[in-house]
Amino acid sequence: MRLFATLMATGLLAAGPALAAAFASDTQLVRLDASDPGAQRNRATSEQAQSELYQIIVYYNAAIRRDPDDDDAYFHRALAKLYAGALPAAMADLVQASRLDPAYAYYALWIDIIDKRRNEAGSLAQATAHLDMSKWPAPVVRLFLGETTPAAVRAAADDPDPATRGGQLCEANFYSAEYALQHGDTREAARLFRLAASGCARDFVEGPAAGAELIALGQGL
Repeated sequence: MRLFATLMATGLLAAGPALAAAFASDTQLVRLDASDPGAQRNRATSEQAQSELYQIIVYYNAAIRRDPDDDDAYFHRALAKLYAGALPAAMADLVQASRLDPAYAYYALWIDIIDKRRNEAGSLAQATAHLDMSKWPAPVVRLFLGETTPAAVRAAADDPDPATRGGQLCEANFYSAEYALQHGDTREAARLFRLAASGCARDFVEGPAAGAELIALGQGL
């Protein structure tokens, strides 16, 4: 999947565990209980995470102003909005990214993730008309369409090249975890999110996203 190289170069976004913690803290924001003695402290942490996400959004606002056809900028801004809890705004950015590059399968996958979280009918089946279903991440697309199994996706992630195999296994674990979560299997989702959080390369978005999901599930890394 596309990387966070641009943000890492600017210093606006820390990779790996720091980003996971920021996402995770933000997920906690919607779970604060006013009767909890630690709520105030948790809120301060969450507000810091919100500030970091705001910086990312501001960065990509500027990138989009410079190049309104930069689909990658819309995508990364969408992820920041998603973890800031702004699902409709995140969806709007993902839809725009997909319009600009309908052949990029990850846009369709994240749109489907948000559709399911909003209990809305997905458009993934229609999106496959624009996707190359002969190469990765086609197995993940088929999983979300109910045409294959998580085990088959992880088997398909194998590759002779170690870097390619590592990236595809990272994504196989993360998206299989999302699939398990969608089907109510929180235990399996947590197990797979944990594999993604610990096994994804620093600059794959699936690693920090997995960390956020684990916190939302009340699980540790």
